[in-house]
Amino acid sequence: MTHMRRFAVALVVLSLLAAAPASAMIRPQKGMSGVTLGMTKAQVRAKLGSPIGSGGGRLYFARVWVGFRLGRAVEITTTRSSEHTGSGVGVSSSESAVRRAYPSVTCSASGGFRRCRLGSGQPGTRATDFLIGHGLVLQITISLLPG
Repeated sequence: MTHMRRFAVALVVLSLLAAAPASAMIRPQKGMSGVTLGMTKAQVRAKLGSPIGSGGGRLYFARVWVGFRLGRAVEITTTRSSEHTGSGVGVSSSESAVRRAYPSVTCSASGGFRRCRLGSGQPGTRATDFLIGHGLVLQITISLLPG
């Protein structure tokens, strides 16, 4: 491969990587998939496009769903393995990786699974929940707890 071709390939790869983090970054207690808690339905649609379904106060997108209360996003859930926190935790990470990245996380049994939660869990606060099955993260939810 010529130097110019290698340079061109590297440039394309770098541009793709540079574009990915903004929407693929999970920001605990804040948002993910380009959506932040508090956004309106119109703002969420502008970020994620047309939903593939809706119901129960939620908009459903490919591997992401967003719950609303009083017209504002209060719950964002993903099963996308392409999204990660700044610490590298995402769907398919191990529970031990979650614990290493977030020493303050509390983990407990929850309906046949395990849930590791960042946040106090108090009404009206923000939480980030890592749903664990067979030792691996299955989904991640960022929410504003009712209160």
